[in-house]
Amino acid sequence: MDNKPQTLFPINEAPPKNQKALKWRLVTNQRNLFYMLAAGMVMSPKGFGEKYYQDTLSSFPGWIPLFADNVPKAAIDLSVSERHHLIPCIVTIDLKNLHGGLVAMDIDGHAREIQFPDQLNSSKIALFVPAPLPVTWLESIAFPSKEEKLACEDDARDFGNVPLLDFKREIDSRLFSKTNDAPWPPSRVTLPDRDNVLNKAFSAGGIMAMLLHMGNLGDVGVQSCRLGFDPSGTDLSTIADPMLRELGSWLQTEPTLTNVNILPRLFWGVIDSVTACRSSVDTISPIDAVLGYLDTAAAGLDEKTKQILLKLTNDLRKLAGLGDSTITELFEKHTKPFSRALILFFLRDKCADLVEFRHPLMNEVDYVVAAILFAARDGWLGLPLVLRDAVGLQDAVAHRMGALAHRMAGSGMDLGEPPVRPMPLRELFTPGIRGWSSKQRDAALLLSRELKWIECIHTRINLGKGEYRMIIDGGGVQIILPGDVKAVVTEVEPSKFFTQLSYSKIPVKLEKRIRDMFKA
Repeated sequence: MDNKPQTLFPINEAPPKNQKALKWRLVTNQRNLFYMLAAGMVMSPKGFGEKYYQDTLSSFPGWIPLFADNVPKAAIDLSVSERHHLIPCIVTIDLKNLHGGLVAMDIDGHAREIQFPDQLNSSKIALFVPAPLPVTWLESIAFPSKEEKLACEDDARDFGNVPLLDFKREIDSRLFSKTNDAPWPPSRVTLPDRDNVLNKAFSAGGIMAMLLHMGNLGDVGVQSCRLGFDPSGTDLSTIADPMLRELGSWLQTEPTLTNVNILPRLFWGVIDSVTACRSSVDTISPIDAVLGYLDTAAAGLDEKTKQILLKLTNDLRKLAGLGDSTITELFEKHTKPFSRALILFFLRDKCADLVEFRHPLMNEVDYVVAAILFAARDGWLGLPLVLRDAVGLQDAVAHRMGALAHRMAGSGMDLGEPPVRPMPLRELFTPGIRGWSSKQRDAALLLSRELKWIECIHTRINLGKGEYRMIIDGGGVQIILPGDVKAVVTEVEPSKFFTQLSYSKIPVKLEKRIRDMFKA
């Protein structure tokens, strides 16, 4: 009997000596892939909730197994074992920005912790990376055949939040045929379970996206958007509303608010309750989570504040049933952004509904506070592609969600510098000391012309000295003058422009043209 230890990977399939593997591959199936693309993160099973199909991610919960070049056939088989309709996918992930401690496995199946990438050497043929990773690190998605690739692309179109077509897709039958016979999962590897729910990261991603969409409303929208993406680099003195000012603390996972006014404490308590119910074992609805939290919070308030809150919760309960008050009546009764955000939360189901909603009694702070609440419910995962397609948004959000998840888990993983945040158009049009620059003036004129904001545009004609003759007829007014005009200047009035920008929907292609003008 041969007593030699089993070789996990055949010797002739190891990476060449002194050569680090450049391609790290994850084995999964198309349904898990779709979910991760929608979620913005490559993640472990708890991130999927109840929509997870067994694949290599379940072998070591909380760790992402990545193979150097060729993969075990057993890993492919495992990833499609749960349902007959599953299609195997092999995803190549770029780790160039990753730094920190992870577990690496050698050719004999022995695993040890290393500091990546400094301690990586050619003997390591698999990595176990603490989850999650930004989905934007995906370099390519490989399918076994043309038919399976097309089937996945057709399948993805049935989902309103799966950006499959944003990623490189290829047919590489070699990856699925040139496999190795190593067992999966490897018997010699033991790792601690570090699987975590990602509720807060999902909510944070949704909040960032919605704040970008609210950024054109005005200065409050711009400042809140800046805080949402870069909480540590934002001057809080520019944000007057106390509820919005605490967004930075919430995003940086600071302790529960205790030293602030009652409304910020209540608001962020509501946000936490809505966020937590996403993975609640009791499958509690966001509406019930809000009511339950407010009932509990009321017990700890002084009598005057308690009565005010009880009036609000009574009206909210009526809305949850068959309320008989109009939105206008409720807004006239409840004038605080906190109350109005909750009223809308009970009346509208999705972030897309809020983006389309307008009411004359709503002010800028009302909309921004409501956007945060709606985003906590939908999360990044629940946003349709139309609310994600701003240039640079997916890169910026996916990285920040992943970094937040690692911060909360205390993993010590460094995902590198976050991508530059996308700016609301309004921020791009912020005037300098001397007003708009030539780029800003040109972009404002193009936007006003394309959207027919005629009231924003005025034309100044400089005429030389002399006598002029005016003719008025059915076609309008003509001015007859000798010689040539000195100048015709078409300009945009900034105040009227910003008013139009605050409530107008900008087509995606036009917005890209405008943003490209600022890059030139």
